[in-house]
Amino acid sequence: MQKTTAIAVVGALMGLTATIHPHPAHSEPITIEQALARATQRPSIQVASLDVDASRAAVRGADAPLYNPEVSASVGPQFGAGWSIQIGVGLALTIERGGKRAARTALAEAASRGADAARVRSLLVARIETWRAFQHALVVRDRLATRAEVEQLATALATAMQRSVLAGGTTKLRANLAAADAGRARQERFDAEIAAANTLAELAAAIGAPPTAVLEPVGEVGAPAVVAASVDDAVARALRGHPDVAARAADLALARARIDDADARGVPDPTVGLGYAYAPDPDGAHAVVASIALPLAWRNANRGERAVARVDAQRAELELARERVDVERRVRLAYANDDRARAAVAGFDREITDHLHDNLVAAQEAFTRGGLDFVELTTTQRELVAARIAFLDARLAAIDAWAALALAASLEVTR
Repeated sequence: MQKTTAIAVVGALMGLTATIHPHPAHSEPITIEQALARATQRPSIQVASLDVDASRAAVRGADAPLYNPEVSASVGPQFGAGWSIQIGVGLALTIERGGKRAARTALAEAASRGADAARVRSLLVARIETWRAFQHALVVRDRLATRAEVEQLATALATAMQRSVLAGGTTKLRANLAAADAGRARQERFDAEIAAANTLAELAAAIGAPPTAVLEPVGEVGAPAVVAASVDDAVARALRGHPDVAARAADLALARARIDDADARGVPDPTVGLGYAYAPDPDGAHAVVASIALPLAWRNANRGERAVARVDAQRAELELARERVDVERRVRLAYANDDRARAAVAGFDREITDHLHDNLVAAQEAFTRGGLDFVELTTTQRELVAARIAFLDARLAAIDAWAALALAASLEVTR
């Protein structure tokens, strides 16, 4: 019976000599270098760049004088010894006091630094998200290829077992078990296809590709770059240059600039003027008048806004301190998780995980020679496949761990 089953299995498995690597039809090949370059042009980066341009334009506008000269004209009757028409023209200018222009410019410059920090963070996130999605796509492609091969092997085995039942070489129960394995392998392949489609959609979104794009990542899964610096050096570097810290520092500078701006706007601005009047009466009266107007800041000296600005500055100081603590915590945690993920990948037997197809074929050959019975064959296959899938999962975890470390420590992604 064992021999009859083995012959049927060998006949059904003929031609299964290569690992399956499915490729989507009408796909667009893309390398990691191309993906990273396109990530810097995605809409979110363009929006951040426009914010920077707007903030710099606001700086130029803030540096201009607030008040324009005012020209006035007047005409009306003049009464007295006689009646005549009086015509007058005037020129007035409000003078900024209290350092308003400097405070306004400093406020705009602080807002511009915040926009710069936001753009830097957008670039960092875009490149890391793209790298992660690209590497995920490569791993998920390998997972799909594994599931597709397992399904093909399981379907062939189920077919062979059915033939063996008809020939009297095996039992109906074993044939049913093989059919159940084939059904499970088919479902796992469907799940792998869904995961692959979702990952490619994530990659397309990361690089700003159109919704109809079907990408095909080109290349092999690479090991994440090793961070040469110690965790303390990585923390120090992140605290100096992380865009999240820079953004909170810009918020603090902005809050302090608002204090100066609010104080300056509490100082009244005088208006000086010079006027000329002419009455074309028989004597031809002329008059030149100088004037000054000074608001009395008794009822409103901008006290409410000044108090709010000081509270906001205290809040910004606390948020900066909290951000520095959070950045250090994230770097230390991500550093440790990256080490753990690398150790997990290194712990797999690469001879087993990288040669799944050869090992599966070897198990089938042992079965045909009588070295394994049906139960041992299916158990061996499941363990080999489980080891391969676990290895791929470990690779995904290592990719995620490095992406988290790169985001936490503001690391440059090159490929």
